[in-house]
Amino acid sequence: MNRSKSARIIAGLAVCFVLSATLCVQAAPSCFTAARTYQIHPLRGGPDVKQGWSVRGEAFNQCVRQAEAADKALRARYPETVFALSLASTIGCHGC
Repeated sequence: MNRSKSARIIAGLAVCFVLSATLCVQAAPSCFTAARTYQIHPLRGGPDVKQGWSVRGEAFNQCVRQAEAADKALRARYPETVFALSLASTIGCHGC
């Protein structure tokens, strides 16, 4: 294969890649999700409780703000407890 033919093939593949990426971005709006599940242990006795939250945002910053608010609300609901994250929890916001 000569150089000009190889260059045309590579250029064609690059154009296809850019077009397919552009179509995917236009097809769906941005989406970010986060979720946490906690094992909640009361310090003054009583059974452990599992509870958590999940959020979804159209922008990364929106997802982070919603996740922080959900985490703060859950911790406020159980002031005298110890929290342990379950393995199902995510760390931070991730693209859908």
